[in-house]
Formats: sequence, C-alpha cells, structure tokens
Amino acid sequence: MRLSAAILLGKIIAKIIHLLKIGGGSAAPGLFALKLDPDLVIKLSAKIPQNIIITGTNGKTTTARMIALFAKANGLKVIRNHTGSNLERGIASTLIHHTSLGLNVINTGGWLDRNLGVWELDEAAFNSVTPKIKPNIVVFLNVFRDQLDRYGEVDSVVKKWCNTLKSLTPQTVVLLNGDDANTAKLAHCFEGKVVTFGVKDYKLVGESLEKKPSNKKLDFEAKNVILNGLKGSTFQLSFNHKSHTIHLPLPGIYHIYDALAAITCATHFSDIPINRLSDYLINFQPAFGRVEKLPFGFIFLIKNPAGATQVFETIAPQIKPNDRLLLALNDNLADGTDVSWIWDANFEVLLQNLSRAKSRDLSLYVSGTRTYDLANRLKYAGFDSHNIMVESDLKKALRQARDGLKGKLFILPTYTAMLELQGILAHSGLKKHYWEES
Repeated sequence: MRLSAAILLGKIIAKIIHLLKIGGGSAAPGLFALKLDPDLVIKLSAKIPQNIIITGTNGKTTTARMIALFAKANGLKVIRNHTGSNLERGIASTLIHHTSLGLNVINTGGWLDRNLGVWELDEAAFNSVTPKIKPNIVVFLNVFRDQLDRYGEVDSVVKKWCNTLKSLTPQTVVLLNGDDANTAKLAHCFEGKVVTFGVKDYKLVGESLEKKPSNKKLDFEAKNVILNGLKGSTFQLSFNHKSHTIHLPLPGIYHIYDALAAITCATHFSDIPINRLSDYLINFQPAFGRVEKLPFGFIFLIKNPAGATQVFETIAPQIKPNDRLLLALNDNLADGTDVSWIWDANFEVLLQNLSRAKSRDLSLYVSGTRTYDLANRLKYAGFDSHNIMVESDLKKALRQARDGLKGKLFILPTYTAMLELQGILAHSGLKKHYWEES
C-alpha cells in the first residue's frame, strides 16, 4: 500500500505540474514519492528484466540516447530518464510516469511494461542508487573535476565508485573507458567481467585528451579517426579481430567515446550486427543542448573544464567572421556553486583558433548569474573587452546576439542556463519543451 500511495502521489504531482505548465515533472514527483516510500526505486526497478547504468562526468545523456536507439531497434521497450534528471528523484519520477495503477494495485504495486531500463546517474548519485537498481551492465565514461562543492576531487570520486563496484554481483558486466587512467583503475575493484573501450593512440591526461602512441590493449577500439568538422566523424571500429566502418553525425573526439560506449554496451544486450548499429547511428539526433542545431546556430553544453575545452577545440575551426558567440554561466546547485572551474577551461585555445581564422574581432555575448566572472575570464584570455557584450538576463542576451546576425550563433551555456534557454526557445515557438523530446 505504501508503494501504491507513493506512485499515486507522484502521478498527481506530475499532473499538477503539467496543468500549470511549470515544468516537465522530471524530479518533483519522485522527490515527494520517495518520502512516502524510500524503497520505491528498489521495488519498481526490480520489475524491469534488464537495467543499464551509465555514469561519468561528460557524455552520459548522449550515450544513454544512443543505447536506447539500439535497444528500440532490437525490439526492446525502453525506459530511461531522458531529461537528464540523474539523481534518485529523477529515476523515481521516470519509474512513476511509466507505471500503471491497475485494479489490483495494492497487491501488485503497479504494472511496468518495459524490458530494459537505461539510467544515467551523476557521479555522486551512482553510489547510493546503483545498489538499489542492481544493474546488469554498468558503463563508466570518464571522470574529470566537476562540481567540486558536491563531489570533491577526482580521487575521491573514483574511490567511492570502487567501493560501490565491490558491492555488485559478479554477474554484472562493467564497461570502462580504457583511455582514462582513473576509470581504468576500476577494473581492479570488480570480480566480474570487465570490458574496455577507447580510441587508438589517445589518452586522457588530467583535463585534456592528448594524442600519444600507445601499446594498450582494448576490447573495442576506434582507429583511423577522420574528423569532419561539425558534420561528424568517421572511424574504424576494431572488435574481435574484425573492423567495421562507423559514421557518426556528431563532431569531436569526445563523441566518439560516447559512441564506443554505446556500441560496446549494445553488444552485451542484443545480437544486432555492428554494421547495423552503424546504420542506426547515421541519423542519430543528439539530446537537447548537446550539439543541438537551431535555425540560426548551435547549442553546446559546457559545465566543467574538460568538457568546455573540448567544445572550444571543436567549434573554433568552424567559426566564421560573421558568426557570434553567446556564453552563459550560472552557479546554481545543479551547475556547481564554485565557478572557479572557468579558469581551468582553455578559452585561450578558442582565441588562438579564432585568430588563425581571422575572426579575432568576433562579437561575444555573456550572460547568466555569474556574467561578470565570465566576462573577466574572457578578458584575461585575451579577448578584446570592446567585443564583449554583458547582459545577465539570458532572454535579453539571446535577443541581442540574434539582432542583425548575418552568420551563425554558437551558444555555450552551463546546465541550468541551458534549461532556461530551452524554455525561452520553446516559448518563442522555435522548438518543443525539452521534456517533450524522446
């Protein structure tokens, strides 16, 4: 009865949220339902035959979206926290949404017609939620400094992950990014099957990805990588002594890691041939805010030094003199209240590439709750302060950045700024609300 009451409460809250049009109900229903039944996630996730958990600092949502694409193509009914609400409340809200309350609800605790759960969890939530879900597969993408006020240093994150892995059954399959020395360490923390993936001759060093010759042996490896700017990339996937050509419509090396993780995962829950997985990827559409294409430009989420630097390196060669940049920095809880990370993000690389492209006088618009911190960082990176327009109100900043725009607008927001931007675009009729996207 407690579970049934919690589900009912969650559904009522979700209905109210939708009726009042105050959000997508991706967190609040679960938050309050868990107060009635703290074991809700344990009970409902147990109704799903297979569960996959994805964690890491960057790439969780994109990887989860690819895995779901492969699973649906294999005829599986997938449930996942597609809005990126990756704490326990987000998992609970998703489970509540997909659970039907039947006539025998008191005895059954609801009916959940899904046979694969794909769950992304943030670095800290992983440790408390994973033992509750008891996953069949766990995917570790990477680990960088991120939200130090919540997670602590990287060593602390990895140590806690290690302890969580020790609590899992050996029947679980663990997939590791073998190019990240920190995630690679986790192989020693688990007694069951461990599978590695990575890119040949690349290695994650600190906050950056470096090209270095290596003799490391990986189970799934990308070779002969060809980057095609914002159009995407092509690489050869080496697996079981066979090679497969993969065309990925997402830019940057970092998205190749996401694709490798998703493909590696798919081979463990389906029998779809690798070449078919590649076919499905050709028309892959990223989640909102992740290389999201707009009629007038692009949105690239930035939220930590490593991710921001990778975005800078990806977009800088593509920026033309008539293009503009809009950056938005927030310091809300979901962003991390410590914004000192912007001093570790390599804005200088962005400027160097712009100089070579004769776009040094590019117009920059900065916004968000920490607008002036960001403007100051750009000034110290070498950008001309006369080209930096400051407007803390994001809606006004977007309007200013689009006014008289002759080229493309590249928008680089932190997490909550990205969600605010999604609302602005939806209310303007330029796109759907993010929670309405599959």
